[in-house]
Amino acid sequence: MSTFNEIDVTCEECAEEFTGTIWTAVHAQEDPELKDILLGGELNILMCPKCSHSAYQDHFVLYQDPAAELIAYIYPPNQAVEADFLHKAMRTSFLDAQQVYPLKERKEYEPILVFGLETFVEMMHEEESRAEQSQIAEAICKEQKIPYLLLRPSKARSLGLLRVLPVQGEARKADRQSVLAGLEKLLAVNPELDFYAALRSTIQKNKNWTVPA
Repeated sequence: MSTFNEIDVTCEECAEEFTGTIWTAVHAQEDPELKDILLGGELNILMCPKCSHSAYQDHFVLYQDPAAELIAYIYPPNQAVEADFLHKAMRTSFLDAQQVYPLKERKEYEPILVFGLETFVEMMHEEESRAEQSQIAEAICKEQKIPYLLLRPSKARSLGLLRVLPVQGEARKADRQSVLAGLEKLLAVNPELDFYAALRSTIQKNKNWTVPA
């Protein structure tokens, strides 16, 4: 669930002291409007009641989106120097939390560590663009009868790939030759799919490319 805290703030413009509300956890599925606020870059911006100056309050935020298989621990940028420690702490707290649930309800994916809400928002916008192109690619594949692989959201994210990978042959192999052939067919139909064009270029340059099992 989404949660918030009340914090004491001193306005950086007029030095007025006031209490403001900041969000410390955002659950995208339960609070889609809050997700939109975050993606719009407006989360945790507080306005001074005296001079109306607005300022972003840098604070830890836990972001969850089960549909996208995404859990993100978002820390302020200045804590990047503690990346190793925070990564270990993140995995420990995540694994401890999983022990509470029955095996079938535990997450099959790992959380990610991000420094800076702005960095996370940029990542999410790119992910949305990738998702849009994946949807277009899936529609083309179905229409043109091009076989394709559908990766889980968390796997596609961890590999830096799109969820829909066109392939050659009904066996739907994830080897280099099969994916390259599928990409050629897809891009012949719609050459404007720039993420897919970039993927084709990457595969062409890497003779050992493959999708990990």
